[in-house]
Amino acid sequence: MDQPFEIKFDFPLAHSDLSVSLRATAEFHHSDPYYVIDNFRFAGKRNKRSIPTLLPKQEIKLIERGSSKIWVHRDSERESQLSIAMGKAIEKRS
Repeated sequence: MDQPFEIKFDFPLAHSDLSVSLRATAEFHHSDPYYVIDNFRFAGKRNKRSIPTLLPKQEIKLIERGSSKIWVHRDSERESQLSIAMGKAIEKRS
């Protein structure tokens, strides 16, 4: 595994024009390969360990579907607004 790093991204709220700015910790796992994203916080707030994470741990990976590459959840291999937003944040860091 590589060292964990912080990502920042906007998460669009369903059925709304609103989005929430979040930050989280991402860690690359070489085995499959995939990323584990955890420790979700509001982007404007500093990390306070006593506050629980906003979302449960997520596992995403980049796959090829036809001629395009998409970020999907590792277990279902389906894309979502969340997997796409986290994947783009990872790509920005690279």
